[in-house]
Amino acid sequence: MGASGVLARGGAASSMAVPRGAHINAWIRPGVALRRPALLRIWRKYPAWLSLDSVLFSSSSARMAPATVAALLLASVLVAAAPAAARAGEPYVFPPTPPSPYPMEREAFLSAPALRALLATNTTWNDSTGVLTPDEVPLATPFTCGARAPGTDHMVRCDASPPLGGIVLEPPCAATASIIFLHGRTEGPWIYQTLLHTLLRSAPTAFASVRWVFPLAPRYTSTVSPSHPPNFHLWFDLTPVFDEAIGRGVADAATTVAGFEEALVDADATNDALGLFFTTRRVEAIVAAERRALPAGGKVVLFGHSAGAAAASHVAAVSRVHLDGVVAAQGYLPGAPALLRLSGVLSRTRRRYRVELVAGGADQIGRPALVDASARLLRRVLRGSTDVHYTLLPGATHFSMLTPGRDADAVVDVLRRYLE
Repeated sequence: MGASGVLARGGAASSMAVPRGAHINAWIRPGVALRRPALLRIWRKYPAWLSLDSVLFSSSSARMAPATVAALLLASVLVAAAPAAARAGEPYVFPPTPPSPYPMEREAFLSAPALRALLATNTTWNDSTGVLTPDEVPLATPFTCGARAPGTDHMVRCDASPPLGGIVLEPPCAATASIIFLHGRTEGPWIYQTLLHTLLRSAPTAFASVRWVFPLAPRYTSTVSPSHPPNFHLWFDLTPVFDEAIGRGVADAATTVAGFEEALVDADATNDALGLFFTTRRVEAIVAAERRALPAGGKVVLFGHSAGAAAASHVAAVSRVHLDGVVAAQGYLPGAPALLRLSGVLSRTRRRYRVELVAGGADQIGRPALVDASARLLRRVLRGSTDVHYTLLPGATHFSMLTPGRDADAVVDVLRRYLE
């Protein structure tokens, strides 16, 4: 845009004071006739500068060519004849009847009563998938809004409104840090309520001043993969991976790190870019809210498990949000082909935090080779703009951190590094 097109309310691009009504002269030269569409576009773009009383009846109008004045008068007639919505600055709607709503696969946020009811239903827990050993099936942990989380000193605060759409576990001491937790693919939050309960009880002192922020992902009422049921809470539709190269690699215990790298960059893989975009923007808004809730110097860490770890890895790749660390446990890097194409842009800004991808040595779902391959690709995407670490927890399964013991303690140790 040239200098003549740069306008500020109350003045033109030049430093000379411009009398009221003369703003139009910054981009309409006297004697230059404008076609009606161009004039109407200018009229709608600058309504405050183009009111007829200021243009036609000011001292500057005397310098305007008769052709320009006539064009303005004609435009005023056309605008007066337009529908009220158009005169108010709203766009024309064609056809006049609104179209049918777009059938979104993601449900909206739960209402406050629905959220309270969902949290309270965690009275029994059964492993319908059959992937847990009997020792890994956790105890039920219902949460009640406004009450303490069972067995802890953290209070459950429910907030169904955007961007949180979930709960905050408020610490007993003045908050100095926040951990934003992204859960995995689940039919409900029950299993992850138990995880938070386990971690808090494992290190009550370490988390005594830490807010645990637990947004609930939207339910997908439909999925790309017909072999996987809908109505799961997902940060993005990852069901295609079960039927594509990554899923085949997970099913084969012999798949190497190189094999998973090849699967992650498969150009034919299905990627829910829109779901990842929505999740990234939501996380950024939650981080901003936590920054406002904490004192200056407070730390905000993003922590995800399984599919939530995949979402957290994507946020680390594409977002410049102010974080103090990203811990992605037993997930993978989604959308790697697009991220690699954009690595020149994504790595331009130095991030002020580390990213740590954590694998369980006995995990049959988020296999260590898959997590290792994801860490290597994320390093290629970010090109040294942040440190990307790979950590292996020997003997840990996909859900062993849910119950108190060595693996839960190991996860606490990882998180503690980002809080000190």
